[in-house]
Amino acid sequence: MSILIKSATVITQNANREIINDCDILIEGSRLEAIGRRLQAKGQWPKADVIIDAHGKIVLPGLINAHTHIAMTLFRGYGDGLPLQRWLQEKIWPAEAKLKPEQVYHGTLLGSCEMIRSGITSFLDMYITGVDEIAKACEETGIRASLSDAVINIPGHDINRASSFAKKWKNKSTFVTPHISAHSIYACTEEMLIKGKELADKEKLKFHIHLSETRKEIFDCLNKTKKYPIEYLDSLGLLDENTILAHASWVTKREIALAGKKKATIVNCPISNLKLATGGICPVREYYQQGANVCIGTDGPASNNSLNMFESIKLSALLQKHHYWKADVLPTQAFLDFATINGAKALGINAGSLEKGKLADVVLLDANAVNLNPKHDLVSNIVYAASPANVTDVIINGKIIMRDKKILTVNGEKIIEKINKIRF
Repeated sequence: MSILIKSATVITQNANREIINDCDILIEGSRLEAIGRRLQAKGQWPKADVIIDAHGKIVLPGLINAHTHIAMTLFRGYGDGLPLQRWLQEKIWPAEAKLKPEQVYHGTLLGSCEMIRSGITSFLDMYITGVDEIAKACEETGIRASLSDAVINIPGHDINRASSFAKKWKNKSTFVTPHISAHSIYACTEEMLIKGKELADKEKLKFHIHLSETRKEIFDCLNKTKKYPIEYLDSLGLLDENTILAHASWVTKREIALAGKKKATIVNCPISNLKLATGGICPVREYYQQGANVCIGTDGPASNNSLNMFESIKLSALLQKHHYWKADVLPTQAFLDFATINGAKALGINAGSLEKGKLADVVLLDANAVNLNPKHDLVSNIVYAASPANVTDVIINGKIIMRDKKILTVNGEKIIEKINKIRF
C-alpha cells in the first residue's frame, strides 16, 4: 500500500536534525520512499492509495520503548508501596506463577494499545510467562516488538526454553523479533548468563539484562565476585555493542567508561526507579559522554505504572538537570535522540528517523494542541510538553494502526472488558 502524508511539519531526526515545514512524506509498502515539499505536485507520487492531510500536524519518527514488560499491565497498581525485592518476591512472582496464557495475551493487547496511543511504534520486552501469546498479540495490534523468553533461576526457564522461542520467531514475523535475555545477575547463575550471551551471539541477536538497579545488588555482586556488576559482565565476555543493560544506575565511573568503550546500550527507566525507590539516578550524561548508546524505557506498567514514553522522556531530562545541578547538562535534542535513533540502534532496526529507505514507523501529533504552543522550539515541546493526548495517527511498517485517535487493528473496549475480569 502507498500512503502520502501531506503538508506536515516534519521532525526528521536525520543526520542534520532537520525540521521541515509544509512537508510531504511518501510511503510505499513498509518503507519511506521520499520526504520533501510538494512531492505530489512534482509527480513523484501521483496515485497514492491513501492520502493523509497533515496540515496542522507534527510528524516524527515513532518512539522506541527500550525496556518494558508489556503483559504486566495486568499488575498495574498491584502491590504498590513495597520495595523492589519484597514487591517481586511477595507479590509479582507468585502472581506471575498463576498466569494463564490467555491472560498474558489480553494484558499484551491492553499494553499495545496504550503504547500506540503514546506514539510508541517499537519496544524491547523481557518476560517469563506466555511469551508466544505476547508475540501473537503484538502481531494482532501491529506494534513492532523485540521479545524474549527470559532465562531465570526458576525450574523450566532455562536456556533451552529461551533458545526454542528465539528460533521459533526468528525471521518469522514482520512485527516480532526475538532476542535473548537473562533476568539479572542475582536471579541467574553464572552458567546461565554465559550460555545466554553465547546463544545471542550464535543467533546474531541482542542480549538484554537488568543490571545495577539497586544498591543491594551492587554489594551482593561485590561480595560474591569481587567485581562491580558491569565489570563482572565484562569479565564473563558479556559486554559489547549487542548488550542492553536496563537501569544501570548504581555504577562507578570505571564501569561507565567500560560501558562506553564496549558501546553497550544503557536504558534509563527513571519513573520505575523513582517509584520503587531504588535510590540511584542513572548517570545518563556520563554514559553519553563516554560513548554508550543511551536509550529510554518505561519499564513495566506494574512499576511505572504507565507506558507513557513522553512522561519518561521528560523525567529523564529533568532528573539529569537535578542530579548534576546543571540546567544545560545535555542538549534537549539528545533526549529525543535517546527515544528514537538510539532506540532503533539498540533494537537493531532500520528506524528512528524519517529518511528515504527507513522503515515507515511514523507518528502524527496535533500541532494545534494547547500544550504544544507556541512553537518556539518544537523539539523542546516534544521533550517537555507533549503527551499521549496529542497523538492522532500512528503508522507502523507502512500500515495505518491508529487514525484520528482510533486504533484500527483491535477493539479496545472488548480488551478492557476482558482485563477487568482477571483476578489473582
